[in-house]
Amino acid sequence: MLILFGFATWWLKNDWQFFASLTRQPYDEGMPKLTVVRKPENERSPFLRGVLVHSLVQAGLTFDDALELAQVLRDELQEKRQTTSTELRARVGELLDERYGSKQREQYEKGYQVEPDLIVHTRTRDAPFSVGMLAHSLETCAIAPEVALFGARMVLENMRSKGLREVDHLTLRKYIYKCLRRHCTHQVADRYLSWRQFENSDIPLIILIGGTSGIGKGTVSSDLAYRLNITHHQSTGLMREIIRNYLSPQMVPSLAYSSFDAWQGVPTSIDGVRQETKNSVITGFQSQFAAMRPAMESTIGSAIEERYDLILEGTHVVPSEMNVKVQKGEAVVVPMMLANMKKGMLRAQLKRRLPEGNKQQVAHNLENFDNIWELQSWLLDEADKVGIPIIENLHVADTVRAALDHVVEQLMKAFPPRPDEKVWET
Repeated sequence: MLILFGFATWWLKNDWQFFASLTRQPYDEGMPKLTVVRKPENERSPFLRGVLVHSLVQAGLTFDDALELAQVLRDELQEKRQTTSTELRARVGELLDERYGSKQREQYEKGYQVEPDLIVHTRTRDAPFSVGMLAHSLETCAIAPEVALFGARMVLENMRSKGLREVDHLTLRKYIYKCLRRHCTHQVADRYLSWRQFENSDIPLIILIGGTSGIGKGTVSSDLAYRLNITHHQSTGLMREIIRNYLSPQMVPSLAYSSFDAWQGVPTSIDGVRQETKNSVITGFQSQFAAMRPAMESTIGSAIEERYDLILEGTHVVPSEMNVKVQKGEAVVVPMMLANMKKGMLRAQLKRRLPEGNKQQVAHNLENFDNIWELQSWLLDEADKVGIPIIENLHVADTVRAALDHVVEQLMKAFPPRPDEKVWET
C-alpha cells in the first residue's frame, strides 16, 4: 500500500498538469437551448445572457441591474426552443419600461451612444465613450454601483465641459482618476488607481475559495469570474473525479467518498477492523486532501508560470495546508473561506438545492449533515489560525460584493495607489 500510494503521489506531482489541461475551461454559461433567429437573413445564434448584460450596461444600467434583468428574461424563456431577435428586443424593452421607466427603454431601443462624436482612441480601435461600460469597469474595483455610475457620468460631464470630441485612453484614465477624487471620494479614486496599476503589471490574480459542501462556492466563484473577467475557473470536485478515473481505488480509497464521509475509505488495520479516532470525519478528509494537494498546487503553479488569472474553489481548498507562497511580483494570491454560521440555516440551504441539484446527492448530504457541520468547524478553525477571512454566505449578492471587496483590498496592499508614478503609459 505504501508503494502504491508513493507512486500515486509521484504521478500527481508530475503528470497532473496534462490532465488538468483537459478541464481548464473558460468560464461560460454553457450552451443554452434557446436559439435566436435574426430576420430576414434567418441567421441563428444561441441566447447568451452575457451578451444581453453587455448591451444593457452600454444602455446605462448598472452591472447588477443588467445581470438581474438578463436572468429574469432567461428564466422566462427557458422552456422555449426558439425566438426572433425582434421578439427578444421587444421583451427587453417591456421589462425596462416596467422596472426603470420609458426613458430607459428608449435609450436601449435606439442603441446607447452618448455623444457619438466623443471618441476614445485605443491601440487597436476607436469607440464611442460609454457611461455604462465605464461604470461596469469601476464596479470591478469594488466600487458601489450607484457611486460607479455617478462617477462615470461626472467623467463625461467633465470632458463635455472642456469641449473634447476625442480622447486617447491614457488621457481618459487621468480624467477618471481626477473626477473620482473630486466628485466621489479619495478611497474610490485610490481603488481605481490600484486596479489600473495591477492590470498594467501583468501579474496573475489567484483567488482561492474554500468551504464545506453545499455552502455555495460554485455560485459565488462563477459570479466573481464573470465580474472580474477571469476565464480560468477550476473546481476541486472535478479534479477529484479525474484522479479517481486514472487511479485505482486501492491507491487512494478515500477519493471514492464525499469529503465529509471519506473516513469510510481510510485503510483498515491488520485485523480488518477500521481504526476509529476521535475525529474520524477530519481524518478521512485529511486523507483525501493529501491525495488532492499535488493537483491543486500544480494548477496554481501553472497559472503563475503561464501568467493567467485563476479561481480555484472547492471543499479541498485549505490554504493553510497548501504550499501557495509566492515571491513578490509573481502573483497576487487571495484566499477566503465561505461559511454559514447557523446550523439551521445551513441545513435549510442544503434543502433548497433539492429542486436544482442531484437529488440523490443532496439527500446524502442531509443524511450526513452533522459530518458536514463538523468539517465546516474544522475548516473555519484552520482558516482562523492563519488569518484567512471568513465570509458568511447568506445572500449571494452580498457575498460576492464582500469577496470582491476583499480581493481589491489585497490588490491595494500589493499595488499601493501612487498617482505620481508612470501608471498611464501602457
